[in-house]
Amino acid sequence: MPDSPKARTAPGILYYDPNPTTAKLATASLRLAGYEVYNATGQRDAVTLFKRHGASGDGSIVALLLDASADPTVSASVLRELVRLPGAADIPGILIVSRRNPNPIPAAAGLPTVRRPFSTPALLKVVSETVASLDAARLPADMDDVPDQRKVQLARLLSKHFPKLGELDEAAVDDLFNELEGAEELPSPPGEQAIHVDLAAQRLESLLEMLSDDSVTGVLSIASEGRDSRLHLASGQIRLAEYFGDDEDLKLGRFVVEGGFMRDDELEAFIVGRDPAGRPLGQRLVEAGFITPGELAAAILAQAREITCHVLTFRKGRAGFVPLVQLEASAAAGADEAKVELAVSEALLDGLRRLDENAMMGPHMPELEDVYVRDDAKVSRMAREVLARDELDVLELINGRNSVKDIARRTRTGTFAVSRIVYRLSKSKVVRRRVTPVTV
Repeated sequence: MPDSPKARTAPGILYYDPNPTTAKLATASLRLAGYEVYNATGQRDAVTLFKRHGASGDGSIVALLLDASADPTVSASVLRELVRLPGAADIPGILIVSRRNPNPIPAAAGLPTVRRPFSTPALLKVVSETVASLDAARLPADMDDVPDQRKVQLARLLSKHFPKLGELDEAAVDDLFNELEGAEELPSPPGEQAIHVDLAAQRLESLLEMLSDDSVTGVLSIASEGRDSRLHLASGQIRLAEYFGDDEDLKLGRFVVEGGFMRDDELEAFIVGRDPAGRPLGQRLVEAGFITPGELAAAILAQAREITCHVLTFRKGRAGFVPLVQLEASAAAGADEAKVELAVSEALLDGLRRLDENAMMGPHMPELEDVYVRDDAKVSRMAREVLARDELDVLELINGRNSVKDIARRTRTGTFAVSRIVYRLSKSKVVRRRVTPVTV
């Protein structure tokens, strides 16, 4: 059937590129050509995305596009970690290289390359030919001789800042690195969990309803299939919601842009690189004068609503509640100074409505990266007053290039709201999903 999930799954490209500007241009070209692109800016992102969409995940990734022009040692480290994953050595790979260094990773010298600067046709030609001839450019099966660049950098930093330690042996650096990796996992709130719930046996909405009725204060932690979230609750209110995962749709930046407080390009330019002080994005934006505390509060409130709706869809995993006398400083500050709060009952109502609408749309629900084409002949025959204002706004941006996510950003509307509108327009035959070209 044409609308089955398999029929509309585009071939996936795992694209590693630490430069957001060049990555955006190449990604746009690949998506216009009908590929699903999974962007990774670091080693952890690349590994997570391949686990989710590679051979051990949904199997949609059919090739790796790896930028090795900016920092070949880091790119080699990324490739080394990827080829260790199940099924990675069975997919083809392409290296993006510079003219000055056409062979930046000797262990992967057999892979096809694209030289910077490259044109869109040149990139698409290499990608399509590589995907079509799987055996011609398989990833190297053995990259053990390539050092993990993160460990090399850790050893350099230790030698620089603690010269009295002398030269650390490789085993000591490995042990320290592994402990740091473990420390990056979602930290637990102080105190012991008073409630433990298996989400396969009990719905999260029932737990939230009980916590709201009891007007308790504390932190509700939810984990499901590598996705972790925390809801900070106080007296029946959600004061702060945190989400730890790769879903760009749930990050604070989206709500800053959708709220009209910053343009997308302004935000992207601001967040390039890491903050040496490790400050949260919201705090950085306020201190830099880009947004006011009140605007940050509005963005945090919208984010909390969206995260709560998202975790209500979890049907397996675990949840645990830690009661507290008072909230942690960050959540309390947001509540007291900026009046950030969302009634649990209100969030539940929104989330349950969304569950019902998800069930109604079923497999026909547009996905974030789906691109639609407008039937201009049918639109021209419709009376303009037939379409609501939000439907007109979305319809004007459906052009065979903008994805659902792109439309949401340009209209400053949530992706779920845009998906609902596109679903209605699709069912009315006013728009149709763009057909993905199939490589034979």
